Amino acid sequence: MKDSDGLDFINEEENDDRNPRKFNEDELQKILKLEEEALTNFDAENLEEIINFYFENNDFEKALSYVNVLLDIYPYSTDAWHKKALILDSLGKFDEALEYFDKAILLDPTDSEIFINKGITLDNCERYEAAVECFRMVAEREPENIDAHFNMGLTFEKMEKFSEALQSFESVLKIDKEHKDSYYEMGYCYDFLDMLKESVLAYDRHLELSPLNYTAWYNRGIVLNRMMRYYKAIESYEICLALRDNFSSAWYNCGNAYSSVGRLHTAIDCYRRSLELRKNDSYALHNIGNAFEELGEFENAIEHFTEAIKIDPQNYESYYGRGNCFYNQKKYEEALNDFNSALILCKDYSDIWQLKAETEMVLERYEDAARSYEMVVKLSPENNEAWHELGCTYMEIKRFDKSLSAFTKSIEIDPTWAESYFELAKLHLMNEELESGLAMLERAFELNPHERFIYDFKTDWRKVVHFLANRQPQDFR
Repeated sequence: MKDSDGLDFINEEENDDRNPRKFNEDELQKILKLEEEALTNFDAENLEEIINFYFENNDFEKALSYVNVLLDIYPYSTDAWHKKALILDSLGKFDEALEYFDKAILLDPTDSEIFINKGITLDNCERYEAAVECFRMVAEREPENIDAHFNMGLTFEKMEKFSEALQSFESVLKIDKEHKDSYYEMGYCYDFLDMLKESVLAYDRHLELSPLNYTAWYNRGIVLNRMMRYYKAIESYEICLALRDNFSSAWYNCGNAYSSVGRLHTAIDCYRRSLELRKNDSYALHNIGNAFEELGEFENAIEHFTEAIKIDPQNYESYYGRGNCFYNQKKYEEALNDFNSALILCKDYSDIWQLKAETEMVLERYEDAARSYEMVVKLSPENNEAWHELGCTYMEIKRFDKSLSAFTKSIEIDPTWAESYFELAKLHLMNEELESGLAMLERAFELNPHERFIYDFKTDWRKVVHFLANRQPQDFR
């Protein structure tokens, strides 16, 4: 399951207010009339109404032109300087906005709203410490000011100071225990602090107050997925999708949850729905490939891994997945090519080295296989099976001393696994070390009693040698 994309939390609700408002014809005609009057009559109230109209309708350039007119007439208007700063902030001109916030503060240093909006602008230009100081100044002066505490929490989140952010949101809830946005943000913070149960409870409280917030249902699903409560995660994603069915990340992550509970066909349907909404998503294609691979439908899996690679040729996991499918189809050369491609992109993933080594063994490229297994045990030194396989590979190329060391290491890691004892028995008997060989064989039989047979080595040594030479390795513990 590829989680790199789509597992992101949504930390702010989508705000439709950022889009232009749709005014009716009467409102528009009224503003046009006021604009005409403003050419000759510079009435402050009319100008403010025009400014607010364009500001709320996101036509910030027009709003700015009219606020400049207002300031020419009323240069000591705190509200006008404040409004100009807000407009400049909306235009992304943060340094200019801060200049005009300061002008407004000089005219009225007691107006907390100006300090809060200045803090928001400082936050927007990533001057987080200064933003926190603005919010803290207001909170100390007005302990019941919800906006100061809440915005300070949002800034702490951006600073990744999640414990401090939680304290800010808790301060809000002491003032207003039904402040839904604080519960939402607390869910986000708790998750980053790995307090997953608390995160779910915070989202639950938010959803009691705002049950139609699809992003909260989505984030709740992410947390439940992390808790491995996959069916509950699926419920959250499906409620999210009932509210917003064109949310591609929710379809994708719902697919991941279905995959985790083995409902692979449903998972594939979810990934395909995600792909309809977000074309050329290599992660969704990769995960469809994974699902088909688990279903044993290797041709379908290969097709989707190939499509994923076309879109993102740097994703080593897609080469690895496709190589695994080729291996299962006994197309060993194609598999080896894919494992080599994966290792060019990621040299530190022991599983790829291991499957590459297994492929090289099938192709009887024993020297290459030995080098690959050496990489496996370098990356995963406690992998006793890899040490065992390395020992078997050394035996193929007659490096018996190295075989002995590898099997011994395998036994050190897991002395309860019989396979390496059987192999050591072969080695000792080959070297005519009969006592050691029989000791290893007896230990193997103790661990795997179902393979035991009665023998007297002096008379049955051919039987013993034949058994060791021809037995098929077992992989059980």
